[in-house]
Amino acid sequence: MAGQNVSPVTKGVMSDLAGERLNLIHLDELHPGGNKYYKLKYNLRAARKSGFSRILSFAGAWSNHILELARAGREQGFETIGVIRGEQPEQLSATLQDAVALGMRLEFVSRSIYRNRTEPELLQGLQQQFGEFYHLPEGGTNPLAVQGCTEIVTALEQHLKTYDLVCLPVGTGGTLAGIAAALPADKQVLGFAVVKGALYLDDVVRDLIREESDGSARDNWSINHDYHCGGYARCPAYLQEFILDFERQHPIRLEPVYSGKLMYGLAELLRRQQIDSSMSIAAIHTGGLQGRRGFDF
Repeated sequence: MAGQNVSPVTKGVMSDLAGERLNLIHLDELHPGGNKYYKLKYNLRAARKSGFSRILSFAGAWSNHILELARAGREQGFETIGVIRGEQPEQLSATLQDAVALGMRLEFVSRSIYRNRTEPELLQGLQQQFGEFYHLPEGGTNPLAVQGCTEIVTALEQHLKTYDLVCLPVGTGGTLAGIAAALPADKQVLGFAVVKGALYLDDVVRDLIREESDGSARDNWSINHDYHCGGYARCPAYLQEFILDFERQHPIRLEPVYSGKLMYGLAELLRRQQIDSSMSIAAIHTGGLQGRRGFDF
């Protein structure tokens, strides 16, 4: 397991802004798949229990989820299929190359078709093409993923003596929902959306929390939509500069899809004093450093 001899917690991150009250917990030091390990855990069990040997999911070309699904499929004996947004490029992204090397079959679809990824007609057509499969939504987010992500709170409690606020990047909302559903009543969680125009995530997370909590609503969470930096997997010059400067100051690698935007947004809120200065903060590095290979810096 990754991180057997490495502490998953980096203390005193961005000490010039937050002192010792900001710690970073590396989920990829607890499990190689980072947050995707937790999202896949109960889905893989359900697929096995239901007799499926094939798992299909949807993703973009730099998806951490698609790579971890391919890896888990190889390890646990599932055939995996990735339905990828957009026309097939002349050269696959490094992420998709790795997924193929792990045995995943890729099916590229146009963006217009991809927008119908939740429609029964598309799923039925894919079943006719590939045979019966266990369907995992985009990003692996569904109630079983949320159930798995509640266990991240247990990891926090094991490795941090104190924290008031949990911060993390948000793609499809499953990890945030799981953490919010399981946090003690006196804790808060703040997500940073990495997708442009993703205001729908608030409704998605609210519904997922209600399902995990047997219909109960929770008001311990929020999503900041101001630091997507132009959209999913976009890395403008100012984000690149921030990541490089951060890495010069701290022995921590970031990537611009998730962890880089988390730390950039958090740094901005701290600099603007928009986070209560008395709060002890746990920032969650969800993993996915493979995404760094798609950017030339």
